[in-house]
Amino acid sequence: MSFRRLGRELVELREWLGAALYRHAGRPLPPRRDRLARSWRAFDRDTLLATPVNDARIVVLDTETTGMQPFGGDTLVEIALVEYTGLRPTGRELTSLIHPGRHIPSESTAIHGLADADVVDAPSLERILDDILEFLDGALIVGHHVGFDLRFLNRAALRHVHHRLPNPALNTMVLFQAWSGKRGLFGLDEVADACGIPVSERHNARGDALVCGEIFAWLATHLTEGTATVGDLLAISPPDPRYGPHYSRPLAGTRHVPDADGHHVDTRDTNGD
Repeated sequence: MSFRRLGRELVELREWLGAALYRHAGRPLPPRRDRLARSWRAFDRDTLLATPVNDARIVVLDTETTGMQPFGGDTLVEIALVEYTGLRPTGRELTSLIHPGRHIPSESTAIHGLADADVVDAPSLERILDDILEFLDGALIVGHHVGFDLRFLNRAALRHVHHRLPNPALNTMVLFQAWSGKRGLFGLDEVADACGIPVSERHNARGDALVCGEIFAWLATHLTEGTATVGDLLAISPPDPRYGPHYSRPLAGTRHVPDADGHHVDTRDTNGD
């Protein structure tokens, strides 16, 4: 393990312990965050897992970031949340640019097109965090390599609500692997092309979330029967405890490399460096 990675893991451990100490001390939270914390503690995961997919509240998530390491100084610069009921979008969305409080590196700008000038008047993540977390509350979270996005949101949730998100989350790349029988790391464009889904507005959070939502609906339709539950979809791949008790992970044998969107995603079954 490299010293750099060890440093990131120590930061993550420190923030997790800090959140646990705040919870143990019973320190009061602002009213909205206190309501969120109460809702998360009462979250009935089993009921959601038993809900038919066609009846479930689903939120498709995508983010753009300054880099790959949420515990190494990187943060969000854009977020998009798109609500579905079952496999149909409701029309409800939350999208925002985010001021990262730091310089956006040129290599990240090359991926998503956002530079410092684009976010100079954008709200900070802390300012809109309550809106984001309330939008996600109670939903199945869906995203392409969604563990990447969740690491950023969970760091913010630990810091400001003293809990990680309790939501189950589904990686559309896992669904694609299950449908195609292929192993490897597949970007959003590649999966969309294989599913016959047209792509536009790529490499911004809302455009990527809309494409991801269509991929999810197409794959869920082709992989399950009409009576399938949320748990049936998640059972396609075992959970990965690094991201949450019900986050689906890619098949063994894939590698730790950047995907087509520039996300540096650990897709192995072990925690190698």
